[in-house]
Amino acid sequence: MKFLTPSLFFVCAISVIITFFSFQTKKNAFEIVNDMGIGWNLGNTFECSSAGKTLKEPNEQITLWGNIIPSKENIISIKKYGFKTIRVPITWMHFIDENGNVNSNWMSRIHEMVDWITKEKMYCIINVHHDCSNGNWLSEGVKYKDRYTNLWTQIANEFKDYDEYLIFESMNEIHFNKEDGSYDYVTLYIFNQIFIDTVRNSGGKNGERLLLIAGAKNDIDLTYSSEYKLPIDPNNKYAVTMSYYLPEQFALEEDDKYWTFEDDKGIIHEIISMKSWGTENQYKDMFSNFETIKETYMDNGIPVIIVEVGVLTEQQKEPESIRRFLFAVFSMSASYNGIMTCLWDTSKKGAGTMNYYDKEHDLWYDEIIRDNFKKISEGKFVKPSKFFYQSNFETIFTPNPDGNMNIKIGKKIASKIMFSIILIDGDIKNISFGVESNDKWGNYIRDEISGSEGKKKFDGSYIFTEDVSKRSYYKYIEIKRPEGNNNFTFNYFRVEFARNYTLFDYDSYIKSVN
Repeated sequence: MKFLTPSLFFVCAISVIITFFSFQTKKNAFEIVNDMGIGWNLGNTFECSSAGKTLKEPNEQITLWGNIIPSKENIISIKKYGFKTIRVPITWMHFIDENGNVNSNWMSRIHEMVDWITKEKMYCIINVHHDCSNGNWLSEGVKYKDRYTNLWTQIANEFKDYDEYLIFESMNEIHFNKEDGSYDYVTLYIFNQIFIDTVRNSGGKNGERLLLIAGAKNDIDLTYSSEYKLPIDPNNKYAVTMSYYLPEQFALEEDDKYWTFEDDKGIIHEIISMKSWGTENQYKDMFSNFETIKETYMDNGIPVIIVEVGVLTEQQKEPESIRRFLFAVFSMSASYNGIMTCLWDTSKKGAGTMNYYDKEHDLWYDEIIRDNFKKISEGKFVKPSKFFYQSNFETIFTPNPDGNMNIKIGKKIASKIMFSIILIDGDIKNISFGVESNDKWGNYIRDEISGSEGKKKFDGSYIFTEDVSKRSYYKYIEIKRPEGNNNFTFNYFRVEFARNYTLFDYDSYIKSVN
């Protein structure tokens, strides 16, 4: 029998300890997402695109929309403001051939950016970005399965030796649509599964890498639909991605543009830009959205990354509203176990529409927003989740700007609705109200309530109560006033639920943050 020499024994012991320690400290998906802190997008650089345009070298794409060429110093600078994650959106179509083979100069340029970020011990997310946009190659679906597979094979092999600070995201806001215009969840599932299989089978450290699974157009409502199916990951180490631009009229709608749509009842709806944000209803909608995300994903063992959030800064949006909105989103995200959020930032005035941090000059356009991010990164903020409470009903007292009353219900089951009005003029019997919602399949629902159903109270107000337990209301319930009727004011609107749910105490929260 041979014995180890003292020196060899020592080396073996150290090796065992290191191996054990590495195993013990390997993070699961939730731990990585929680460790990613707050994130920042290197927007309008590597993802710039122009369909049909030929680009000869990487910097032509990076500067295509007028931005500066990012530097290593930019990465070091953004880190000091509390950001721990940088998402690098990447459009590949200008530098791949018809089979998906990547131009070596383009891959080298991306490699350089990944190195700058990960060597700072910051998390780096890389993805397939505007290739997914409506009309671009990937949006055409299964005909490009082989090209997509080859693309991710090359990316996975290029970076397979990188540690957990590098994260892969399958796609961005992918437009897979059926002929009738509805979302094609089956095709989305196929491509997400290709992504998982390709990366996991590529060897190296890709077996343990956190992978981000694209939601349906990264839309919250589409992604928590029962039709959305997650791929199978043998390592069970992934997160779902979404974007948060809600309400769109505030986050994305430009001042001089509006759009209309006609519902299945022939009613024309006009969507116009909102310049301010921060009403009680809007806060409650946001927190209802986060609770729905939690119930759908985190409660089922799946973390979530909100890969983009922001507001158009170059429109006439109220600065204080932008501050409130961003502070609420990032505070809410930081309050949960298993969710983190990345700011969409195009950085340079004239080169983008959401500009927060001027990376060229290391300056913030709004120093209050800068300070808020630093506070959140350090945990020095009031957590909105402290103001959650359990109840089987929710009541609002303030109408929306359009004069209607709307309560976000998500997946909660409504059993009864009640609302009160104060009649100013006319006969209550000549008024009718619309109750609007969607069902879980996205079909529009509208019911009518006649004014004659109202019960007059001693103070002169009228109360309307409806049993809706057999209705499949989903996402929201809205009480609509008759078009152009200003003969009454809403007093309040209440939805009663089938059981207790987590709701939000707006008044107490506002007092705390102010």
